[in-house]
Amino acid sequence: MLSGRGFPQEAKLDGCTSAEEAAALGFRPQPLPAGHPAGESYSGAAPHLRWNTVQQLPLVGRALRAVFAVRLLRYAFVGGCAALLQICLLALFVELAGMDALAASTLALSISVMVNYGLQHRVTFRSKSKHIVAAPRFVVLTLCTLAANAVVFDSLLTVLPYIAAQILTTGAIFPVNYYLNRTVTFRL
Repeated sequence: MLSGRGFPQEAKLDGCTSAEEAAALGFRPQPLPAGHPAGESYSGAAPHLRWNTVQQLPLVGRALRAVFAVRLLRYAFVGGCAALLQICLLALFVELAGMDALAASTLALSISVMVNYGLQHRVTFRSKSKHIVAAPRFVVLTLCTLAANAVVFDSLLTVLPYIAAQILTTGAIFPVNYYLNRTVTFRL
């Protein structure tokens, strides 16, 4: 059906009382095809919108926050497993192999990063990126992480035992690492 201005009534947005209000929200009515009888519906009519887009924006925001929170929790779980592996390896290298704590930390991080990459790619980000693209990015990010780990760990080592220094170092690097993996390595 058409209103007096040629505006298909079935295409009215909920809450809009005039064609001008609908146009202000971005709806543009389509003209009737030549020879089409007025007052009859036609296949070219805009579809009836069941919900008001402006009113639903908070729902979209909540959904995005929920997805982000789930991904962040997965990242924290997978990263926590990798961090636990790193701390266990650190203790093993220092206590059993007699390595220097800084060298042991760097070696432990290097090993745990390999496990972390596979799990982050598959579990956390469920990335469609090919390994040939994502892996080099991850390696560059890991080299930056190794450097940051060494600097922060070495500075904390002067005042804390090596396990506590490693836990604090990992906690400090975590948010930056998450952001870079999400935006650079796996590009979501």
